Amino acid sequence: MEWQQVTITLPETIYQRLKRKSQLMQRSVADELVAVVTASLPEEETLPADIEQELSDLELFTDEELWRAARMTAPADKTERMQVLVEKQQLEGLTDAEKQEAAVLSHYVSLDAAVLDAYWWPHMLTDEQILERLLALNLEWAKGD
Repeated sequence: MEWQQVTITLPETIYQRLKRKSQLMQRSVADELVAVVTASLPEEETLPADIEQELSDLELFTDEELWRAARMTAPADKTERMQVLVEKQQLEGLTDAEKQEAAVLSHYVSLDAAVLDAYWWPHMLTDEQILERLLALNLEWAKGD
């Protein structure tokens, strides 16, 4: 590990506390300061390769495409179920059936968004409203044939 030298000015009371703790821990003030700073920083997490790839792919999108993706919303019932699955995954893990359900929900949300974008419909539509609009389009196309 490469080291960088940093000079800091501490209030006397903070320095005295740091000095006492360094003596208790039997290390130098500088080493104690490194330990305190290290403990206060979050752990560096490495992301799975597929997520790293997806994040790097975001660089290929225009600002408009990124904003459109950020504004996408899923139907409330599907969002709520996905949230339940995410929380369960964090607490105890998912069964194979629940993992499959989460994957289907994820694809469903993506498919809904693609349909809404294709027709330039707002992303706040419910499943029922989407079906009504698709049925109306199909009826209109059937009349034209």
